[in-house]
Amino acid sequence: MKKGFTLIEILVVIAILGVLMAIFVFAFRKAPDQAKKAVCEDYVQQVATAIESCINEGSPAVRKLYEEGSDGEGVLDAEAAYVLASKLGCEKDASSRKLSGHDRFGIVTPWAKDVIKDGGSSCSLSSEVPTGGTIRDHRLYYAIATDDDEDSGIVTANVGGEEVRIRAGVAVWCAGADGKLESYSKGRKGDDVYSWSHEKTVR
Repeated sequence: MKKGFTLIEILVVIAILGVLMAIFVFAFRKAPDQAKKAVCEDYVQQVATAIESCINEGSPAVRKLYEEGSDGEGVLDAEAAYVLASKLGCEKDASSRKLSGHDRFGIVTPWAKDVIKDGGSSCSLSSEVPTGGTIRDHRLYYAIATDDDEDSGIVTANVGGEEVRIRAGVAVWCAGADGKLESYSKGRKGDDVYSWSHEKTVR
């Protein structure tokens, strides 16, 4: 005599399938943001390298960048982006001496780049980014070690209101997908992105 499945057995199987489906959907929905964060992590490293390279060249424009960023919290705005254009491949408009690509508002995160690319000329610094914040919130910050720093090779950065000392010549950081820049202690546990590893911080 053949024995079929009981109602309880069927309900258990359905429940297990439901849990597995929920896990799959959650992981699938998080994947694009995780991929963008990985791109952003690589990008802040590139920007830090570009700034160091420009400083080593010692041009007057770069000196201004150095002076603005050595106070611990410089913003990579449109003017700073123009200075770094040759290193980062930003699109220049030769006639107006301005940037015409996604960097025209400054060096921004991948989430803001998508908004600028899709919005075109209708974009402004106050344009909202779907994942959170505005383009203004998604610009990158930087700090540079000062010449007279008694601890050579140490950058002092004001990260979201928290002073952080880093073993590096240049530090670059930004808010993550939500556009909210947290203090370093909170941000490194969240989605904020830094050009340095935590091991390089000086206590």
